[in-house]
Amino acid sequence: MKRQNNNRFGAAVLLLILLFTLSACSCGQSESSPLESSPPISMRQEETAQPETEQSETPDAAVNEVILYIGTKDNGFTEYPITYEETLTPEILIAGIADLTSWDMTLAENVTTGKGGMSVCFADSSALFTGPPDPQNEGFFMFSAEQLAQTILDSTQKTLQMGFTGEGGDPDALDIYYYMEGEKPLELPDIGREWPLDQPYAW
Repeated sequence: MKRQNNNRFGAAVLLLILLFTLSACSCGQSESSPLESSPPISMRQEETAQPETEQSETPDAAVNEVILYIGTKDNGFTEYPITYEETLTPEILIAGIADLTSWDMTLAENVTTGKGGMSVCFADSSALFTGPPDPQNEGFFMFSAEQLAQTILDSTQKTLQMGFTGEGGDPDALDIYYYMEGEKPLELPDIGREWPLDQPYAW
């Protein structure tokens, strides 16, 4: 009888120890459980989310259209639209003629603009003095030095007049002057032409 009591007592003690051990293990797992120790998903997203930076959008420069006039007063002009950005300048128009025709339209200096009109100085290396490129642009083939000179001067004059005359104005009222490097009067001895500094261009 005493042995049975001892056995019951020992079994009870073992059961208590087992329950205590299981309880301790359960508590340890719950303390280290990642679900309880980690912040909620929403909180983690807030912590890792980067503040949105406003990207400054730089608008593209406005593209405008202007007309180039290629030809002569005697035979008329053909219109060629080109595009440009920002502010229109005489240099943009003259460079446009060069790009279109393949003629060397290099300027010795920037075009001078004043109350009396515009003054243009082509460089000594320009096609006005050296002739057309070789080979020529078939669309703008010139058959003589005189034809080339008149076409360059008339086209530049007409394009500048039309490009810089306000709406309702008279393009012919904008005088165009030509001169050579060193502020010399424009002379083309090969074709027997020259223009004084104080007189607007006319072929």
